[in-house]
Amino acid sequence: MEAPMKKKQESMQGSMGRTSKFSESLHGSTESTPKGIPKALSVVAKAHPRRRKLPKKLIWISLVSGLLSMQYGYNIWIVYSPTLLLQDYYNISNDDMADVDTQMFMMAITISLFPLGAIFGALVFGCFVDRFGRKGTLLITNILSIISAMFMGLSNKVRPIEFTMFARLYTGICTGLISTVIPLYLCEISETNMRGSITMLHHLFLILGVLVARILALRELLGTAKGWPILMSLGGIMPLIQVALLPLLPESPRYLMIQKKEEEDAVEVLKELRETEDVEDEIEELRQESTFEKGEKKTNTLKLLLRTQSLRWQVLTIFVLMLGQQLTGTNAAYYFTERTYLSTNVEKDKVRFISITTDALLCCSITLGIYLVDSVGRRILLLVGLGICSVTCILITITFKLQDIFPLASYFSSVLDDVFLIGHAFGPNPLPPLIIAELFLQSSRSSAFVIAGVLQWFFHFLTGVTFLRIEALLGSFVFLLFFPLCLATFYYILRFLPETKNKTFLDIRKHMKIQTKKKSKVKIHVEK
Repeated sequence: MEAPMKKKQESMQGSMGRTSKFSESLHGSTESTPKGIPKALSVVAKAHPRRRKLPKKLIWISLVSGLLSMQYGYNIWIVYSPTLLLQDYYNISNDDMADVDTQMFMMAITISLFPLGAIFGALVFGCFVDRFGRKGTLLITNILSIISAMFMGLSNKVRPIEFTMFARLYTGICTGLISTVIPLYLCEISETNMRGSITMLHHLFLILGVLVARILALRELLGTAKGWPILMSLGGIMPLIQVALLPLLPESPRYLMIQKKEEEDAVEVLKELRETEDVEDEIEELRQESTFEKGEKKTNTLKLLLRTQSLRWQVLTIFVLMLGQQLTGTNAAYYFTERTYLSTNVEKDKVRFISITTDALLCCSITLGIYLVDSVGRRILLLVGLGICSVTCILITITFKLQDIFPLASYFSSVLDDVFLIGHAFGPNPLPPLIIAELFLQSSRSSAFVIAGVLQWFFHFLTGVTFLRIEALLGSFVFLLFFPLCLATFYYILRFLPETKNKTFLDIRKHMKIQTKKKSKVKIHVEK
């Protein structure tokens, strides 16, 4: 009996020895954490973070932050609303301009000033967010947005069209700031295992803003020449509420810790956000990130584009993601929505309500994405969304061509147009800001958002200027133009973009660094 017992004891000791060596290999010792848990087990717990209840404070802050996103969506719909209403509202009439071509030319310039202003807003964002902080930039953006709503509301009271153009340009600047600061702020205050869902709230509120504007613009409500000034001014309510609540919002703990070197303040903010006193793990992660990114301190946008070789794959990924967001047909699908429903002989008054239903479906699609993004992952949502868009590009083209032969094909076109928009809202539209934030560390993140914002609004401007001419040339084949862009974005994400769910920013950077080295080795091998 003694021999088997000895063997069993030796086996247990050997097993414990191996466990001890495993722990030492991870940490250099088997010391326990303050809670008495071995550090090896702590690492495993970090690698597979357990979902805990979402802190109420974080929910509240996210909802308050979403008010600006809501104004962003509200302004988007107002800017691109029906032309006849715009002509009435902006006093662009035959009294001022002799011919229709001149009217439409001035209308095109007026509308295009909005994305141009947004490009400028994205450019100045980098200076604001690093100098005044995330919370300071929110305050500046709110004040500018309130003034913007006043300008938009007064546009029909001031006769010269130049004032209208200025109001559009100014509103574009505010929108460019909103489109960058809100996702950045939400991403930086979130926990690792719920970062995706919190950041995607920005896009949900954006679509809610579009939905609210579309409902209020019904003729039964404010969609008349008299009601239009009120409709334009109502966009100022959201930033007005946020300004009142802004003192209750905390600064980004990552900004305080890494950029401002205010560790005590960062600890207090984290305790407030997480609703727990135990935030040492996150503080340690911030310390490690600060040490790791020493070479990226004060990385401005130009340096990030031209000189930082280690970040070139990330910069290329920004370009691909923004191309996938803006140039894969979502604006065209919105353009064709009402037209396809009218081709089914639906009454014009009822089309407005169908469009409202479409926006409601988009909210449902984004909500589903919010639910899945931190469990299924970012890549899956992007690939599924782009896959849906790729297939529907072909199917929409086929149904467009069949409408002359089979009138019932117009119904299929309407359904497919909605399917395209739902697929886009599931991943390709809301996810780029989240992924861009995750691919960069603290000091270079604002510069990355500047690049993303400029690309987003440049592509938006390009689509607005060229789409109608391209549609006139290609006719029903216009969606085939977007098919290769959807496919190329799909391939890049499948081949090169790593999964970032449940990973710290530092872990993601290290993974990208390993991938870059592997690609460099493969390239050298091929050249030899």
